[in-house]
Amino acid sequence: MRAQPAAKRITTHITDFVIKALDEQTKTEIPATYRVKAVLSKKTFTGQSVPGRPFAFTLGKADTVIINTTAKGYFVMEEVLLVPCDTCANYEHLALMEKAVSEKTVAEKPDSVFRDLKVNDKIRLDNVYFDQSSYILRKESYPQLDKLLNTLNRYPKLVIEIAGHTDNVGDRRLNQSLSENRARVITNYLIQRGIAENRLQFQGYGDNRPAAPNDNEPNKKLNRRVEFTVLQL
Repeated sequence: MRAQPAAKRITTHITDFVIKALDEQTKTEIPATYRVKAVLSKKTFTGQSVPGRPFAFTLGKADTVIINTTAKGYFVMEEVLLVPCDTCANYEHLALMEKAVSEKTVAEKPDSVFRDLKVNDKIRLDNVYFDQSSYILRKESYPQLDKLLNTLNRYPKLVIEIAGHTDNVGDRRLNQSLSENRARVITNYLIQRGIAENRLQFQGYGDNRPAAPNDNEPNKKLNRRVEFTVLQL
C-alpha cells in the first residue's frame, strides 16, 4: 500500500496590535477612543484605552491599517500604518496627540506673525492638518495659515516656497503626489485671500527630504509635515 504524502503544515501569523494615546508634549498616557480599519482584511475595530490599559486587537495577515484616534481636548488624529504580520508577533502603536488650541486663545492673537525671518529659513507649520491620506484641509489649520497670511501682508517683499513632505510608508508615487497637492492647497488658500501668485511657490518632496530617520512612529510623524522656506525678504 502506497504511503500517503504528509499533509503540508499551514502556518498562520498572528499579530497582537496594541494602541496607547500619549500627550505629545508630556508623553503621559491619556484616555482615548479608536476606530481602526484593516484595509486588506476589510475589518473594523473600535474601542477605548485608559492609562495602564491599552486598546488591543489581532490581525491575521500583513495589512494596512487606518487609525482614527480621538481624545477630549485634543485634535483628532488619523494615521496610516503598514503592519507586517509575518515578521512581528506584537505591535505597539503610540498615538501622539496634540492639544487643541481654544478659540479664545486664537482670538487673543489676531495679528500674530512669524518674526525675525531670514532668507533660507525653513519654518515648520506644525498646526496645519489634513484628512488622512488626502489633501483636504481641516479647519483646525486656519489659525496658523492666517498667521502666515498676516506675515505675508506685513512683509510685502517676502517670497516663500511652500513644501509638502511625507514619511516613507506606502507607494512613493502616491506620497509624492500627496505632498505636492497639500502644498498646492495651502498656496491656493493664501492666493484666495489676496497674496500675489508671484510671491508663492509650492513643491512636493514626498519622502525625499526626511527630517528624521523613518525608524519609529515619532520620527515618521516629524517627516509628515508642511513647511515654508524664505526665498526673498
